[in-house]
Amino acid sequence: MIVEVIAVGTELLLGQIVNSNVAFVGRRLAEEGFDAHFQVTVGDNPARLVETIRTAAARSDAVILTGGIGPTQDDLTREALCEVAGRRLLRNEDYAGVIRRRIEALGREMPENNLRMADYPEGAEQLPNATGVALGVALHHDGTWFFAVPGVPSEMTAMIDEQVLPRLRTAEGRPAVLRSRVLRTWGLGESQVSHTLDDLYVSTNPSVAFLIDGPEVRIRITAKAEDITLAEELIEPMEHQVRERLGAAIFASDDQTTQGVLLGLLDKRGWTLAIVETLTAGLVAARLKSVPESNAFVGSLVVDEAGLVKRLLNVDLPPAADAGTAAAALATSVANLFGADVGAAAVPAAPIDPERGAQPVAFAVATPEKSQTRIIRLLGNPERVRTFATQGVMHVTRLGVTGVWWET
Repeated sequence: MIVEVIAVGTELLLGQIVNSNVAFVGRRLAEEGFDAHFQVTVGDNPARLVETIRTAAARSDAVILTGGIGPTQDDLTREALCEVAGRRLLRNEDYAGVIRRRIEALGREMPENNLRMADYPEGAEQLPNATGVALGVALHHDGTWFFAVPGVPSEMTAMIDEQVLPRLRTAEGRPAVLRSRVLRTWGLGESQVSHTLDDLYVSTNPSVAFLIDGPEVRIRITAKAEDITLAEELIEPMEHQVRERLGAAIFASDDQTTQGVLLGLLDKRGWTLAIVETLTAGLVAARLKSVPESNAFVGSLVVDEAGLVKRLLNVDLPPAADAGTAAAALATSVANLFGADVGAAAVPAAPIDPERGAQPVAFAVATPEKSQTRIIRLLGNPERVRTFATQGVMHVTRLGVTGVWWET
């Protein structure tokens, strides 16, 4: 079954509200095994909304609309559905009474437009709203299912799970299950990953896709089957091939985080970590502190003024010293300062290259076993460099802790 999602609201087009609804609905449809080929956002314009619904109905078995069913004049989803289906707009007088009593019980004056939330297209089923007032809509017309749910995320998520998905399952009979495994890599570019896995990309079930998330390349393996067990069985041999080819570049899977993996490795070895942040402005510490179940991270020294670094850690920042040497010295010094087993640092290795817009950065990690450094060129503006350097510090530290350095 093909399901299209339409997000309704001019505020979404203007960027005044982040459209998290389509991400949630898309994820839930995928988990349930429904195909979603299009996600569309349309403003609060009657003609464009009607046209968008008709286009979606022509290429999908079901259409889910989020937003536009509240009490105000720009909530037009119910009226648009009526025009598409050639139905009258009716009012559930019993529920209108519920709305009236609910407002009056709060000691407020009852605006008549609130009763619009009791309206529905003729022949439609009204869907209960467990966390709000506006009722949803389920309408079957000309071979297509239409569902209208609130745009408020808390109301939308409950209605999708409790009302919409069960009806879609019934409509399809026995839906297939879509299962995905995401493998996260660092240290290889997208083109390198794509070339290494080129022949696997033609597979359709399971399928292989590449996703970029900052400095990471993610490989998503997706299988569709009658149940979760069969889907997992399809994924397993493909995952084995990907892991075999990419090796140590894969550091995590699914919802695992870089900081969680790093701190887990430190906990396993019984080591503690301290970092000096001359480039990342405390971003590394913030990421590491987001894992409360670990006590491996003991402190960060956030400082970018050369004189202060010299005074606190007795290390000269570049260009007074070689960047790699300085980074290694900082990593060792900060570990000693905090009494940690492992120290890590990242410092600018040279001025930004104006032609390439690249910032060379020296990364270093010092463990009880050895000290290692690496210079990486990070592209982009200063904010992007800080973000990528934050990931870089954690990954270099992870590699230092495991003892597996990277060659490319």
